[in-house]
Amino acid sequence: MAANHTRKFILGFALLCLTARSLPYLFPIRSQDITQHQQTLKFTDRNALPLGTILTRDQENTVVVPLDKISPLFINAIIAAEDKRYYQHGALDMKAIGRSLLEAIQARQIVSGASTITMQLARMLEPTPRTFGNKVREIWLSWRLTAGMNKNQILEAYINRLPMGGNIYGVEAASRSYFGISATDLNLAQATILAALPNDPTDLNPYYHWNILKKRQKYVLKRMVEDNYITQTQAEKTFAEEITLQPENQGIIAAPHFLFWLSENLSTNFNLAFKSEVFPTATPTVIRTTIDRPLQQFFTAQVRQIIKNLESYNVNHAAAIVIDNHSGEVLAYVGSPNYFDYQKMGSNDGVQALRQPGSTLKPFLYQLALENRVINPNTVLADVPTYYAIPGAQLYSPTNYNEGRFLGPVIVRVALANSLNIPAVRVLEKVGVENFLNRLHQLGFTHLQASPEYYGLGLSLGSGEVSLWELAKAYLIMARQGEVIPIVTTIPAQTSPIFEEKINQDTPQTKNKDI
Repeated sequence: MAANHTRKFILGFALLCLTARSLPYLFPIRSQDITQHQQTLKFTDRNALPLGTILTRDQENTVVVPLDKISPLFINAIIAAEDKRYYQHGALDMKAIGRSLLEAIQARQIVSGASTITMQLARMLEPTPRTFGNKVREIWLSWRLTAGMNKNQILEAYINRLPMGGNIYGVEAASRSYFGISATDLNLAQATILAALPNDPTDLNPYYHWNILKKRQKYVLKRMVEDNYITQTQAEKTFAEEITLQPENQGIIAAPHFLFWLSENLSTNFNLAFKSEVFPTATPTVIRTTIDRPLQQFFTAQVRQIIKNLESYNVNHAAAIVIDNHSGEVLAYVGSPNYFDYQKMGSNDGVQALRQPGSTLKPFLYQLALENRVINPNTVLADVPTYYAIPGAQLYSPTNYNEGRFLGPVIVRVALANSLNIPAVRVLEKVGVENFLNRLHQLGFTHLQASPEYYGLGLSLGSGEVSLWELAKAYLIMARQGEVIPIVTTIPAQTSPIFEEKINQDTPQTKNKDI
């Protein structure tokens, strides 16, 4: 009787496993289901001067090439480094999983992974935190990929999505960016350097961590020798070969922060319609921007000089944006002193980053106070030591930027011109924090989402966080005496079929007497 129950259990378990393993074939993922947009974006300034070419905007948009247009040296290198038995196993490598588990038990910690190329592709398609539940989901997706695609199709999709540092994805984009050649022309040294990168594209950045990258290249070469792709002599000669990198600007001449920001927001922020069916894959889409390249380069130089002058004060970052008050066009956009200085996190965009604005909100406060007749141009404000009782906290005593120095009675003009803090706090007390916060929302400060009680009277001194983009937009409205117009970043051109004929035509151009 017990033996009969055991047989039934084994048969039932086997049937359950067979059913589970067959399910992916009911929901296969085919190559056309994960097709990548492959349009390169070429940007010019307002006068057709080139700004740069972006090979990829994000993980789903890259320079896609078929497998037969990729150097076999790279294909062999990436297989040797990432999944040596790729063509011998299915979605999972049970031998590698067994080895990994045994090593983990013996060492009492995870020593090596067992992710196959198919599993890595699944993770690229649906990036999630590494948890047990997500690992099961990754395996399920891997089975579905295997059910709908052959090995070469999976490998092609994987290679075209490999993270290769910064905003570069895929071997073709990496080959062009780092070596200025197509992936089909890679030699063994170049191929093994690129095959080393996906392991940790940030810490293996070739411009800043060359020695560490070379160690990883040595590992790739070692694996290729073990798998009989090359000889030991070839590996040693390749490792010693001198490799020349392209300049690290990645094909960008000016305004890198602006180009990356614009390319990521084309289809969402500006009512732009993609018409991918009209693009030949070999021809880049030309986008004419509102940037004035000479002005852009001037402001970039100015930002770098200011940072250099303030270096002794531990100031490392600055940003600037220039907008034409008449048209709303962005003429210059500097997100940091050097986008490509990864050691100082230069790719961080200071125009879009949230920062406390300091005294830059004061003009909007005074304007609202004048509008509501809380003050008039001749109102005298007291710039003297003042204390405010804050519930549950110590007394709040604002000071001026020059510390302990106070001017006493001052008129509104003097208070604003000298950016005096105590008069500003007094004005906010009269206007009301909630009223001022509502006005800031009207002006487009969308990130000030906390309650008036959260900001308190410190809002007049910049206690909330806003972006430079929002700040510039608000000053544009003030410069136009309350007239709201959209910020324009692109100019329609016949060479840019990516755009509809009119940009932002739905944005109302009204004059708000309440702003």
